[in-house]
Amino acid sequence: MKSLRTVLRTVIILAAANLLVACSSAEPRQWQPTSAADFKSVAGKWEGLLVRSPKTPDDDWVTMVISDTGAYEFSSYRTIGVFNGKGKLDLNDGKLSAKSDKGGQMTLQPYKDAASDERMLKVDAKDSGGFTYTAELKRATK
Repeated sequence: MKSLRTVLRTVIILAAANLLVACSSAEPRQWQPTSAADFKSVAGKWEGLLVRSPKTPDDDWVTMVISDTGAYEFSSYRTIGVFNGKGKLDLNDGKLSAKSDKGGQMTLQPYKDAASDERMLKVDAKDSGGFTYTAELKRATK
């Protein structure tokens, strides 16, 4: 019985070591800014962590849906309530910007990782109360 426990411990330790090696050998993303050719290139559901400044104890998960016409909606569910907005994106020289229906403004910069072809939207926003927000949104898997 003692021998079986020793074998199981060894297998678990080796599996954990292999997992650590696999994770550490993964190449970091090399995000490169790109331009948006049209709204269709950024249409879809995006999500990621929303970070507020001044910093709060907890960051919030935000979901943003962009239509192929440039209309957008975002929402973040917090313990104190829902933070949401909607509006229409502007596209000028490959750059996206918007003013929300609640007086805030934001810019969205598309990024692409050349190695994986993965895409991201970096969002910088300021609400009508003067708080600033940043988010790195990736395409939602659902």
